[in-house]
Amino acid sequence: SSQCVYGCRKEGKIVKERDHHEALRKQVIADLKEYPNLKRKLALLQFECSHPPKVTGDDVIGGMALSRPIDDGIRHAGYISDKTMRIAMEYQDRQNYLNHETMREIVEEMTEVEAALQKLEFYVSQLEPKQAEVIRAHYFEGITWAELQKKMHVTSRALLKRRDAAIEELASMYLYLGRMKGGNI
Repeated sequence: SSQCVYGCRKEGKIVKERDHHEALRKQVIADLKEYPNLKRKLALLQFECSHPPKVTGDDVIGGMALSRPIDDGIRHAGYISDKTMRIAMEYQDRQNYLNHETMREIVEEMTEVEAALQKLEFYVSQLEPKQAEVIRAHYFEGITWAELQKKMHVTSRALLKRRDAAIEELASMYLYLGRMKGGNI
C-alpha cells in the first residue's frame, strides 16, 4: 500500500514535470514566433526615440498670449497678466514633464524589447550550428520550410528533426535558467 502511494506520487511528479516541459516548449515556440514582431517593434521605438515630440516653451507661452488690444489705453496689445503668465508657465512645465515621460516610456519599452531579442538570439547561438541555422532561417528571417529545404539541401523530415531538437534544447535552457532564477524566465 505504501509503495502504491509512493509510486502514485512519483508518477504524479513525472506527469507534472512533463506538463511543465511541454509548457516550456510552447513558450519557446511562442517566443520564436514573436521574434519578427519584436524586431518591428524595436524599429518603431527607435524611430520614435530619434524623433521625439517637441513643443518649445515659446510656442506654449505664445499660444497663451490671448490679450486683445483695448482702445481706451488700459492695456497694450500683447499684454500678458501675471495670472496668464503663471498658467502659461504651469502649462509649459506640464508639457515638459509629459514630453520627458513619453521619452522615458519609449526608452523603457525599447530596453525591454532589446533585452528580449538579445536573450533569444543568445539562446539560439548556444544551439548546435545546424539547429541554430534552421531556427534563425525560419523564425528570425521568415524563410519557409520549402525554401529552407532547397537552401540547405535536406529533406523536410531532417529539417523538422533539427527544429524539434532545437526547440527541446531551448526548452531545457529555459528550464535550467528558470530554476537558477527560482521561477520562470
